[in-house]
Amino acid sequence: MKRKLGFLVLVALLLVGCAGYEREQIPPRVSVGGGNTVAVLFFDNFTDDYAITHEVEQKILQTLSQYYRVISPEESEWALVRLGLLRGQSPSRDEAIRLGQMLGVDAVVMGEVSGYFAPLTQTPAYPAKARDEKGVKGHEWEIGQNTRVMVSFTGRVMDTRSGNVIHRLRAEGESSIDSKKMIGWYREGDKPGFWSIPLPHKNDIPYVRESALRHAVSQFIQDLMPTYHWVKAN
Repeated sequence: MKRKLGFLVLVALLLVGCAGYEREQIPPRVSVGGGNTVAVLFFDNFTDDYAITHEVEQKILQTLSQYYRVISPEESEWALVRLGLLRGQSPSRDEAIRLGQMLGVDAVVMGEVSGYFAPLTQTPAYPAKARDEKGVKGHEWEIGQNTRVMVSFTGRVMDTRSGNVIHRLRAEGESSIDSKKMIGWYREGDKPGFWSIPLPHKNDIPYVRESALRHAVSQFIQDLMPTYHWVKAN
């Protein structure tokens, strides 16, 4: 009861402290025009992972949609076809202006994914916990694994009124997670043979991959998104 009361008092103090203040939006450092409409084009892929570009495109689209009206690569494809541009091919200055007119957007986002690595690293097997079994001393053995994902891409934003590149950044994202797997019990003095060691698993890759992508995209769109701070109300 005392803990709940203390929490309520803390919330009340915070509300009192915030009274008289309001959140103010600071425009993005890079302006894409008054319409705030952008098209995300297909990214080129220089990796061996065929799906990584789609995931980068979707993550950029989802993040930019918090502030802009965004047209997806699939919705933009008809305009690319009409201009004779292939998937992943960057438009020229004149083509960017034409895309803006055809799609009704202030800017187009494009780029290429240049790196994707997902190494799996296992530790040697080690005794984790002592345990007697039917009076025989021994240990539970386990093995550790580190799953790491690294992704890098270069993104560009072209203004469709001038055809100029107004934002360019090479973004890199990395994430990892450690896991453990029990191998089994072995009596004291014995240890698992190589045939008992499990192969590295890929169960953690989806989570770690999504985290690495999120970090990379956050770097790229940082100057394209507004920021907020608290100011004293008049």
